[in-house]
Amino acid sequence: MIANLDALLSPKTIAVVGASPDLRIFRGRTLKVMLGHPYAGRIYPVSRSHAEVQGLRAYSSVAAIPEPVDLAILIIPAEAVPDELERCGAAGVKAAMILGSGFAEAGGEAGKALQARVVAIAERHGIVVCGPNAEGYANTAAALCPTFSPAVDNLGVPLTPPWRTRGHVAVVAQSGGMGFSMFDRGRPKELPFSYVITTGNEACLDCFAIVDHLLDEGKTDVFLLYLETIRDLGRFERVAARALAAGVPIIVVKIGTSEAGRRASLAHTGAVTGDPAAYRALFRRHGIIEASDIDDMVDLAAAFSLFGDRLPAGNRIGIGSASGGGGGWLADACVAAGLKVPLLDAPTRALLDARIPSYGSSQNPVDATAQAIVQAGYAELARLIVGSPEVDAVIMIVSARLTASFEKEKDKLAAIAAGPKPVLLWSYTLPHADTVRLLSQAGYPLFTSMQSCARALAAMVEYRAARERR
Repeated sequence: MIANLDALLSPKTIAVVGASPDLRIFRGRTLKVMLGHPYAGRIYPVSRSHAEVQGLRAYSSVAAIPEPVDLAILIIPAEAVPDELERCGAAGVKAAMILGSGFAEAGGEAGKALQARVVAIAERHGIVVCGPNAEGYANTAAALCPTFSPAVDNLGVPLTPPWRTRGHVAVVAQSGGMGFSMFDRGRPKELPFSYVITTGNEACLDCFAIVDHLLDEGKTDVFLLYLETIRDLGRFERVAARALAAGVPIIVVKIGTSEAGRRASLAHTGAVTGDPAAYRALFRRHGIIEASDIDDMVDLAAAFSLFGDRLPAGNRIGIGSASGGGGGWLADACVAAGLKVPLLDAPTRALLDARIPSYGSSQNPVDATAQAIVQAGYAELARLIVGSPEVDAVIMIVSARLTASFEKEKDKLAAIAAGPKPVLLWSYTLPHADTVRLLSQAGYPLFTSMQSCARALAAMVEYRAARERR
């Protein structure tokens, strides 16, 4: 049974043990990153060598802090962690995040013994401990980022898009770097992250205990998980079943399919990765979606974030394009992903034929030609295709380089995105950031990889089937 994780993930008071004024080292960078966001709680640096750290009064110990501490961030050498955790327990600290490495992942008996001491102290004092060998986390709603990751430092934009009120994505990763890389690649796509949480060696708290807590909290609609191993199979099965029943998709990348990957995992967090085939069967049974890499994870999350409540009723896809070549290429990608690209019905084709030149095609893929896009717009073409009873979802092929092309039809596009059938966009040119923002506000995920776009729709179809089987 895992204790409530509010003190860990939503603390009101934080002690940063080992805080430093030196911004070149992790102990200084972690506090700098925290102070760079408008967190409303109290932060107390703990330092034996400085009376003030980065403009804040410092305290010689956690016990000297003038109010109870919810969370202690421990950025100190591994050999000092158990004694400091003992002092935290004596001072009534409720939770600790251990950012230092040199524990069981080091492979020697000394590191394993240190980690065992951490577990024993946490159990004795009832402290919720995340790590060791973690990279901290980000709680975007609280503007709290106790981490040294550069992905949330000097962002220049809010941690989450202010117009996104639903479809929030939580990352829970057994690798700190990989966890924050998903945020780093997803934020420019306007994904609304609720959390990025890294768990490291998981000495006391594993990935699925955190997923369980976030399901209870109810603020996350999609999970992205980086897994090296599953440490508690019973908890995994219970939490995975719970997420599937709630319609909250879990997207995972599981490393260790090669001998080299298994060696890397063991050296990284001390995790034994297990049999890849057994994991795949386990994931299929629980409707868990496997991704191939970081970009695939981010693209899958983008689709589920916006259309998780309107999954395609089937696998029939309509394609609309100003480029005949792009339409054929994307059709091949859709079929390769297990989707169908059927001929459209006669009434829909008649409506399309009235809009597109004779040298275009209304059959599907719909080659509207650049002329029709200029005259009628992407929104009108999408409206006609999405109305066909022969399709369950639509992919529009666009050039997202020029924002002005979409500005004039933003309201029409938003109305179509709000409809019952998912409409995804693939840009064959690299998109401008303003276009990405505009289309996100209108309710569209924008893809730059046709394979990822097709894969995302196929995953949505598969996930709906998994829920229906359940």
